[in-house]
Amino acid sequence: MAKKNPRVARLFRELSGLGNDVFKSREYKHFLSMKLTRKRAAYYIFERSHFHLNRRQCWALVSAHAPFDIKQLIWEHEEDELQGSAARGVENHWVLGMKEGATVGLKRSDFNKPPSDCTMICSSAWTHIAEHASWLEALGSSCMLEIGNSDGIIKGGGLANRFARNMTRDLKIPLRKQASNKEHMEVDIEHANLLFKAAEKHVTSKEDYDLAVSGARKGIAIYRTWLGLMAQDMEKLR
Repeated sequence: MAKKNPRVARLFRELSGLGNDVFKSREYKHFLSMKLTRKRAAYYIFERSHFHLNRRQCWALVSAHAPFDIKQLIWEHEEDELQGSAARGVENHWVLGMKEGATVGLKRSDFNKPPSDCTMICSSAWTHIAEHASWLEALGSSCMLEIGNSDGIIKGGGLANRFARNMTRDLKIPLRKQASNKEHMEVDIEHANLLFKAAEKHVTSKEDYDLAVSGARKGIAIYRTWLGLMAQDMEKLR
């Protein structure tokens, strides 16, 4: 029987801690404590749709530079996101976002508009890491966003879970009608494990470990900044 890579358990502990600790940040607290109105929820759901588009771009860039076995893991991760799952009767994540947007008054044509400056800038930062960092650091950056949304890792639920609860609490929209939040609460438990699967074979030195952690810290730092900017913009809406 092959021995387990001891660095994977350490990596899991460190990134799990990072994912939980960020919920204590001023930006996350501001975003999650805000009372939602339909205008505020619509603003976030629209901006989040462009965030999801950027994730597709970033994962493609990570895959382009990664070894073959990592390309396979990324494809397994991205298949549902890009084309949905016929077996589960779930549409792709772009469509799920539009369906969720409809519950707060957004039309499909609204999603053709460009994102805000803060979403554009933060998306450019994620893209820069995915395109120019080493593949392992880029993988850490993208995977950390999945870890931070995993109900299996984040105590009290990941971001999709918490935003879904706020939509139910403030807008009386049940989870069954929140197509995007519901799907991310389910699939991101598995998606969060991608980095740890990759680490079994590819994190074999301190340098490898440090690259994965560096990418994770950069990815979540941008996300924290983006949520803080989202909260500032949403607070101006009534």
